[in-house]
Amino acid sequence: MKNLEKIVTNIKKYFYNQSYKARFIYTKFYEKLKIKDNEILFQSYDGSSISGNVYYILLELCQSEEYQNYKKYIVANKKNYDKIKKYLDKKSLSNIKIIIIHSRKYCRKLAEAKYLINNSTFPTYFIKKERQIYLNTWHGTPLKAMGRNIKHSQNELGNAQRNLLMADYLIYPNQFTFEHMRNDYMLDNLYKGKYIITGYPRNTAFYNEDLKSKIRNKLKLENKKVIVYMPTWRGAIDNKSNNKQFVYVMHTLYELDSKMDKNTVLYVKFHNYNKKKIDYSEFKNIKPFPKNYETYEFLNVADCLITDYSSVLFDYANTRKKIILYAYDKDEYLNERGMYLEYDKLPFNIVKDIDSLSKEINSIDKYESYNEFINEYNKYDNENAVKELCEYIFNNKQSNDLRVINGEEFCNKKKNILIFGGTLYKNGITTALKGLIKNIDKEKRNYFITFYKNKVEKNKESINDFSQIGYIPIQGKKDMTIAESICQYLYFNLNITNYFVNKKLERLYKREIKRVFPNLKFDYVIHYSGYEPHIMHLFKYMNAEKIIYLHSNMEKEIEVKKNIHEKSFKEVLDNYDKIVVIRETAKDDIIDYYPKIKKEKIMLAHNLNNIDDIIEKSKRNIVFDPDTYCNISIQKLNEILNDKNVYKFINIARFSTEKGQDRLIHAFQKFREKYKNAYLIIIGGKGGGKYKEIKNMALNSENVIIIKSTTNPYPILKKSDLFILTSYYEGLPMTIMEALILEKPVISTDITGPREFLQQGYGYLVENSEEGIFNGMISYVEEKLGNLKKFDAITFNKKAIEEFENLFTK
Repeated sequence: MKNLEKIVTNIKKYFYNQSYKARFIYTKFYEKLKIKDNEILFQSYDGSSISGNVYYILLELCQSEEYQNYKKYIVANKKNYDKIKKYLDKKSLSNIKIIIIHSRKYCRKLAEAKYLINNSTFPTYFIKKERQIYLNTWHGTPLKAMGRNIKHSQNELGNAQRNLLMADYLIYPNQFTFEHMRNDYMLDNLYKGKYIITGYPRNTAFYNEDLKSKIRNKLKLENKKVIVYMPTWRGAIDNKSNNKQFVYVMHTLYELDSKMDKNTVLYVKFHNYNKKKIDYSEFKNIKPFPKNYETYEFLNVADCLITDYSSVLFDYANTRKKIILYAYDKDEYLNERGMYLEYDKLPFNIVKDIDSLSKEINSIDKYESYNEFINEYNKYDNENAVKELCEYIFNNKQSNDLRVINGEEFCNKKKNILIFGGTLYKNGITTALKGLIKNIDKEKRNYFITFYKNKVEKNKESINDFSQIGYIPIQGKKDMTIAESICQYLYFNLNITNYFVNKKLERLYKREIKRVFPNLKFDYVIHYSGYEPHIMHLFKYMNAEKIIYLHSNMEKEIEVKKNIHEKSFKEVLDNYDKIVVIRETAKDDIIDYYPKIKKEKIMLAHNLNNIDDIIEKSKRNIVFDPDTYCNISIQKLNEILNDKNVYKFINIARFSTEKGQDRLIHAFQKFREKYKNAYLIIIGGKGGGKYKEIKNMALNSENVIIIKSTTNPYPILKKSDLFILTSYYEGLPMTIMEALILEKPVISTDITGPREFLQQGYGYLVENSEEGIFNGMISYVEEKLGNLKKFDAITFNKKAIEEFENLFTK
């Protein structure tokens, strides 16, 4: 029934969701159409307008005689189609066709036009073909944090990043923007196109005095003080509305309208994302930003700009006129978004209330010059910038004013390693990955983490732990034909495979490589989480050495949890170059499961412990995350942990069948019949499917504390008396070593992975049963565990690093 529901849902999407359908249509055109050398596709802000850099390039190509043989296509969304059409008609721009984004025509042109020009991003289904030339102009000097530096949105940069990586040319107006875009979208060692540092096409508007006079005359503004207010949009990419901002701005406008003199006109322009409408008939001196002019054409008319955190201030600085920063919510906004420059040190008048804003407006000629600022951010802007850019892109004529930098200058020639990290749940695999990245020598190679953008949404803060390396989010669905979609379903849902299915899947995944890793060369790809079947196939077809980590007994995982697609896993065992196990005896497990595997490609690489991090975090106060659940308060938990007269047993593992937490609770209740002064703490993360059951057991049992989803369990582990591992089967859990690092005694069920490690004298093994767990608790309180050997985590890590390094030898 679930499979049937999924099929019906996808069929409905195909017929009723234009962007969903578009990727199928685009795939067909991508595979079949040839490039048309005389076609140019222009897209500005996802088709919401034709403005900014894209518009000025279009204008140059339409007005210059040498580009008249090119057919020009403008992208519009359905909502703004009529507005864009009327605007272009008034400009008398000829030989232009407007196409609707995600339409059949759009998909066709995206696949066959030779020249693609965008100031933002093409859809996630777009793949640049070999002979296409992609010019990405971006849309401003960044004042606000971008890319990986945007707080709470670390996983959302995927489509922007891959668009940048696909582009043949990336245009930036100054050194500041150039460096931040490279760093924030992690382009170094990946991007092989050309950077162009030049004046922004849209900023040529500020040098057009004739048009400025015409607009003033046309709108009867000759004797007026013209002010433009352009507030930054506040909100999230996935929720394009902000009622709070709209209410505050409306209040501001009403107040200003009553305070301005009749010779002052204030024009308001909201961000493209803002969908609220203002009734301007209620105002005397406030008007909507004129629709008949491109933004910068009219902005050149203004005697003063009011904004807050928008990059428009960098562009308007070309006028050398007054800029007012109306930052009524500065502290809140900066805390949420972050800034590159010290806001209070910008050379502009900053105000936080309406009265102060009104005073600044009424003294429009009083302000300090900002020549140093202009020299830093606007020195490349000039009236010929767009003309010189077009000559370079279309005629390969380079002006002295263009700084062209080959992206390969920022490639250090080291090997590139791509690691798939999984969902980044708060679990052992993520902990092990963090330990690996923390400990390895990152000077030897370039490391990049990849993950699915949507699947890490609830764990995106974990991305911050990989700040020392780059990352590449996978965003959007696979491009596919209908036949490929059917074959994908047959293979993954019905386990049907044959020559036809295999060939379709091969074509599908080879195309997907081009979509998610455009123009990128990796020497090694590592499927670190070891479970995700689509990544298994994606990596299979990459031109790189292929490695997969197996963190558990995969045969048991298939048998008990059914969380591995067995056909895909067997293809991995056949086709990957190296199969990595995290304990020695796991080699035999793989051979027993799949006897025909080449034994020489099974390699050992123990997980690394982040020793200093574990110790440092164990000294912090106990803090719950926003999504943490605990059946007692932090205050009560601290009381229990600080009470030296009670026994405190702890288990840390995801809530999953193989972890045996249900029998742990039963054993503990039996233990409490003899020792009342005891508590059991169970800390678990995402995944496994047993959370509700274990939670209910805890709530119906005495002295059982359950904690779900906490980033830092170490202070709790540090104050506990005994760590208990109760699994039915395991690889080699990181939690055992973490407990030993914090000098906690460990008991574990006598199973293969922990046995191999603990029998060296580090811990105590008990029978793999409820009775065995109970006896282990009794042995601990009766001091029958004996003298346990101290775990030398530093020596262990050194050996594990050597094992990891061995993976990169042929």
